[in-house]
Order: sequence, then C-alpha cells, then structure tokens
Amino acid sequence: MEKIVSFDKQGRLYIPDEMRKFLQFKTLILKLSGERLIIEPIDDDPIEALGKLGKEKLKGKSIATLRKEAREDIEKNAVKKIRRH
Repeated sequence: MEKIVSFDKQGRLYIPDEMRKFLQFKTLILKLSGERLIIEPIDDDPIEALGKLGKEKLKGKSIATLRKEAREDIEKNAVKKIRRH
C-alpha cells in the first residue's frame, strides 16, 4: 500500500484512514534513516508485549500492575530506540 502525503501548516503528517485501519496501532515510533522516514508500531496491548519479550514479570502480580509496568517498559524502550537514531 502506498500513498502520497504531505505535512500540514503545523508540521503534522496525515496518515490516510485505510492505512491507520490496516496498522491498528495507536502508538508508533518515528525514525529517520538517511533520507527515509520509518514508522514502526508499538504493541497496544502491554501484556502481549511483555509476553513477546519473554520476561518473568507476570508471576504474582495483578493485571493492573502488569499493565502499568508493561506500558512503562514499552515507553522506556521506545525512547531508547528513538535516541539511538
């Protein structure tokens, strides 16, 4: 899928509706790689993201605590990725 898009007066980039629906993510990492702009999704479900990371953080904790820790972990990792690029 490919679309031509442009920035508005406030510098925002509009992602067409059909692409947003296809991605189904609310949080994204935006990276510059040379002259390319790369957009990568971050899992919206922090519990699923933890499972993918294979961490042992699930034992003996409430869902609320797990969600909070997972979101913090995801955001911390996203910031690290952004700073590296």
